[in-house]
Amino acid sequence: MLFEKKIATKAGLAAALLLAASASFAETSKDYTVSCSAGGFTGTAYVTAVRNGDLLSVFATDYKINSPSSSASRSEANLNMRIWGSSTNQNTDWDKTNKNLQQDGVKRKIRIAQSITEPRLGSVEFEFVFDRKGSDPRCFTKEMIPAF
Repeated sequence: MLFEKKIATKAGLAAALLLAASASFAETSKDYTVSCSAGGFTGTAYVTAVRNGDLLSVFATDYKINSPSSSASRSEANLNMRIWGSSTNQNTDWDKTNKNLQQDGVKRKIRIAQSITEPRLGSVEFEFVFDRKGSDPRCFTKEMIPAF
């Protein structure tokens, strides 16, 4: 009987340690909304940052572009994203969408993703390139992503 209690206690301790360890490596996420304006246009990106240990992954999940009425029917805007890590002071390459984003003020789904090894402070930067006749206005916006 004593032997069975020791085994049960050890099994319980092992399970508790396993749960505690897996919780410390669990993914955590935080949502951000970033926007910028240029030439009468406003671009908004909806972002989820995910930390899994030292890996920082950032996903743009949706976008919305408000434009002047003269450009609302145009659908050749771009959204580009990169992330930066403070540990290495380096950026990822730009992840670029096709030149097909609509700018009618409607929130739409998109999928842009980047990852970087960064245990501390990171940031995500977006470039919107709006579509209008003539030269296309562009703007940049950045959001700092602390460890969480």
